[in-house]
Amino acid sequence: MPVLSPEVNTILFDLDGTLRISRPSGEDIFLDFVAGLGAPDDEGTRRAARQWAHRYWASSGEMKEDVKNFSGDEEAFWLNYALRKIEAMGVADGSAVAWAEQASQHMLESYEPEDVIPADVVPTLNALKAAGFKVGLLTNRSRPVGAYLEESGLDQHLDFWVYSGMLNVWKPDPEIFFYTLGMAGSVPEKSVYIGDNYFADVVGARRAKIQPVLIDPERIFPEADCPVINSIGELSELLGI
Repeated sequence: MPVLSPEVNTILFDLDGTLRISRPSGEDIFLDFVAGLGAPDDEGTRRAARQWAHRYWASSGEMKEDVKNFSGDEEAFWLNYALRKIEAMGVADGSAVAWAEQASQHMLESYEPEDVIPADVVPTLNALKAAGFKVGLLTNRSRPVGAYLEESGLDQHLDFWVYSGMLNVWKPDPEIFFYTLGMAGSVPEKSVYIGDNYFADVVGARRAKIQPVLIDPERIFPEADCPVINSIGELSELLGI
């Protein structure tokens, strides 16, 4: 049964964590590693760490502060990021610094994920276009994404794409959503935005009066107050196509 308005004619997607994923997940590798060092390792702690990371990357004050403070020193940035995440897991003693150093080094030296387009992504994009929807992309990446989209083949299934670095405006700022609607030639009440980060994607879409849909296969946000899907393929049912 369709859940979304039959007036919808524009479908907008996030990129990272939505149309493409990293396998294995960097979050999984990090959390597994620090658990091996002695960090708390239960469902609640892992969810708290994942939620913190999503909030951090949603143009948080912490992220803006770190980008400014560690400009030009990528290694120091990721070390500080590891420390913040471990502290978000409830580790407040001296172990946090030592674990952050080891985890950051491990990620820099050993993490080599595969870039994956889930199997249901292209068929769903094709089904949306065949049904008459305009299909676009809005990503928080700072650099152009055209080359990646062409290399992955996603460009053939999108009508247009926008990356935040174009305007130096980042989700959840509604301005970047309004710009994307202009590219689509659409209006908020006839548009849907699908993304995996509640704080960037759902909050940002709502600020622009766009209907959000959260893709959350790992149940990072079990209390999300919007339509939730486990995979891109579930959009067909939501839209009644």
